[in-house]
Amino acid sequence: MESLLKLWTQYLASGVEGIAGLLIAFAALQATLRALLLFARGGSTTSQEPKTEAIRLRLGRWLALALEFELGADILRTAIAPTWTEIGQLAAIATIRTLLNYFLQQEIDRAAVRNPETAPHAPPATPAAGTNAEPRDSEHALR
Repeated sequence: MESLLKLWTQYLASGVEGIAGLLIAFAALQATLRALLLFARGGSTTSQEPKTEAIRLRLGRWLALALEFELGADILRTAIAPTWTEIGQLAAIATIRTLLNYFLQQEIDRAAVRNPETAPHAPPATPAAGTNAEPRDSEHALR
């Protein structure tokens, strides 16, 4: 029974790893197409910089998601009756992938602060305390 579960888990891990590969391929293709379109449109380097940054950040977000899938596949591979060697390998791989993901997320966050329009779901700017800004329509609805 244990060997059957281990075999099934190996297939599942391979499937999750395949999904990660598809995500990376999709992200690379999307970034390539967007970059080619931006290049074909031309324009000055300064006008293209925010769009280039947006392409880079989108690619980074997809890569971060793919890293999570890869880590999930590694965990699945060692879920059933792992040896100490497998646990050590998982710890090393998980550490490396987690650090990669952490630093990638840090770069995405820094870029979002530098250029808020490239951030997904950027919160609307709120007026500073003590200003006489008129409330938005949604704020009227809440009252």
